[in-house]
Amino acid sequence: MSVPAFSTNQYRRLVRASAWYDLLVTWPFALPWTFAWLLGLLAGVHAMLDLPGSVPAADTLHVLLANLVGSVVVAWALARIIQPTLLLGRLDALARWLFALWQVYAVLHGASAIVLGFTAFELLFGLLQLWRVADAKKGGA
Repeated sequence: MSVPAFSTNQYRRLVRASAWYDLLVTWPFALPWTFAWLLGLLAGVHAMLDLPGSVPAADTLHVLLANLVGSVVVAWALARIIQPTLLLGRLDALARWLFALWQVYAVLHGASAIVLGFTAFELLFGLLQLWRVADAKKGGA
């Protein structure tokens, strides 16, 4: 029995779609004032849904780290939008599995369960970007 595979064009569309998702979800992390807005929004949703865990107020170091990660993810997303290759898709899958691991770790150690909504997308895109590509050349797509 053969495992279904993406065509190169389908895979490139998948990599680009995952990059657009990252850009839309992550850009608020890249700037101090948009991160403050997003953190307030997440805290409100957390409270409204009465989720386990917490959304603590961010201090200057938290804001800096969020801005650094947000900036890198925005740049990474733009790279995949411009050039959605097999290599970048595979590397993104690795990053997504690592993000998912640390998100689950954070929730297990008291972070708001709202994080698991992001984790679901990390796992989904991570799995799909590791999927077989039928007509892929090594390194490209």
